[in-house]
Amino acid sequence: MASDVVWWPASPEASGESAAALIVSYNTRELTAFLLWSLRTIVSWPELEIVVVDNGSRDGSAQLLAEAGRGGVCTLLANHDNRHHGPGLNQGISYLASRPGPRPGWIWILDSDVVAARPDALSAAVTVAREHSAALVGEPQHDQWHPDGRFGQYSLLMDPAVVWQQQTGPFTGGGDPSSGLLISAARLGIAMAPFPFTAAGHVIHRGRGSLAAVYAAGDRSHPFYEWAADHHEPHFAGVPGADQRYHALLQEFGKQTGLLTGAALAAACRGASGHD
Repeated sequence: MASDVVWWPASPEASGESAAALIVSYNTRELTAFLLWSLRTIVSWPELEIVVVDNGSRDGSAQLLAEAGRGGVCTLLANHDNRHHGPGLNQGISYLASRPGPRPGWIWILDSDVVAARPDALSAAVTVAREHSAALVGEPQHDQWHPDGRFGQYSLLMDPAVVWQQQTGPFTGGGDPSSGLLISAARLGIAMAPFPFTAAGHVIHRGRGSLAAVYAAGDRSHPFYEWAADHHEPHFAGVPGADQRYHALLQEFGKQTGLLTGAALAAACRGASGHD
């Protein structure tokens, strides 16, 4: 466990109506910006907070996110080096746990190559969590790597007051950072509820966005470069029509932002209601 992990404090400060989206980015400048735009213009949730941990990107991500942050889009935690996905998530949640002021009642973990596609993407998942008194809500993955249907990390909702405790967390390094946390939660009897994030079109998961960035950059220093060489094409979670819906949203994003800068992203997020 990293020495800088801060567990969720026992306090009544968190509100069940507050939520924070948490994203880790690494050389996914356009993809991360697209996700932020979708969260700000499509998702209907009052005062949604967004925290982005940038893992030492070399593609201008940190600069764009810092500028967007000054425009009120997100809070940026910028690393000089690549801490990798799991430690980046630990860093983001620890920031939310340790900062002064009110804490979110929910944390919505999202991969940088996800885009929110329905206004109720978050509210419907929170409703399921409340109906089942669940502290974890996710979409079961049934494939050769997850034969038990373990929840996908690309869109995972958690109640940090229950889940972000030493006996459950943290996220780990490697290619499946949430595996240990989810296994521990199941062992401890923490209630979990399934939710069709991609299957019902609440979000669209492009898939392999970070791997595509690693491969495109020829980043042979990255521990997953060899894997990325053969696994960088998008899969859209195998959901029929998801690729068409993704590209339609991408076109709208491009129209609203134009030449992509942090200021343009902030202006698009302020200017589009997205909740009609």
